[in-house]
Amino acid sequence: MADCGMYCARMFGLCVCLAFLAVVSYMAYVMIPIIARDYNSIPARMTVLQIAVSPRHCCHLACFCVEVDNPSAESCDAMERRSEELSPAICLTNASACPPTGSAAVCTAGPFCCGSCNATCLVMPPADAPPCKCPCPKCSGGCSCCRHVEARLCRLLCNPCFLTDISVAFHDRHGTPRMANITSSFPDNVGAQVYANDFVQNATFLGFYKPSDPSIVHTSRRNPVDSWVAFVFLAFPFFTIVVAITALLSRPILKWILGTQYSGKAIFWATWLIWIGIIWPFLILLPILELSYPTPRAKTALKVLIPLIACIGWLPSSCYFFALLLLSIA
Repeated sequence: MADCGMYCARMFGLCVCLAFLAVVSYMAYVMIPIIARDYNSIPARMTVLQIAVSPRHCCHLACFCVEVDNPSAESCDAMERRSEELSPAICLTNASACPPTGSAAVCTAGPFCCGSCNATCLVMPPADAPPCKCPCPKCSGGCSCCRHVEARLCRLLCNPCFLTDISVAFHDRHGTPRMANITSSFPDNVGAQVYANDFVQNATFLGFYKPSDPSIVHTSRRNPVDSWVAFVFLAFPFFTIVVAITALLSRPILKWILGTQYSGKAIFWATWLIWIGIIWPFLILLPILELSYPTPRAKTALKVLIPLIACIGWLPSSCYFFALLLLSIA
């Protein structure tokens, strides 16, 4: 009976650990792209040239894949552009000026993939292959076309909204003058006006632009504080587990190197050296400084923190192992 209880307790602990790892992995999957997208943006002081708030339709697509030889539905890009330009005010009095609904809202976003290749094309050189319905870049060898076209059929869903369009001017990191537009949508006029009041004409603010394409500009880096707090609280126990694994893996190595001088203090200072002296300053903070574009204040802080943390990691652990070396010589 006791064995059964112990087995159940172990299984429960294993399930809790797996669930915890799954949650942390999901949070990392959500947050890491945000870090890559938002922190690869450069801050710049921007000036508002003009701002406009206009009623529009905001549309999105619900898509599904089917094989269609000759898709007759309208292109989704064309339907979406046409629908978003329609005025909600005119739509209230004229149904023909409203975005399509029902079967009329079905559009095609294909062809987007050529899943199966024509067997005839596989055994023939591209120059001799018969004309087919679309190119087949996914196939190798002599395949030059596909057996069918796979079209992604979608349904366009639109709702009235309010669009704010902000025109800004700024200088990039090379001193080149730039202009860009920032467009945001809101479900009601109140939210749009509150947002517009923060960016009146001739106002200045700290914005962020994409270095590879300065026309892509954001008013903030859009990091939700609650998501970051949840991620840190969930990641800290996971970090503790990884540190414990590091300590366990270092035990046989230290025992082999130190011999009779091996002790629990040696494991502690070796783990301290690995994480505080190497991983945090050089594998985490240094790439952030070199590969991202932190603000000047954050850049100064990182330049101070990296050598400071490295010193904190190396100095006490080096003193400990140097003392062990002196003892072994004596």
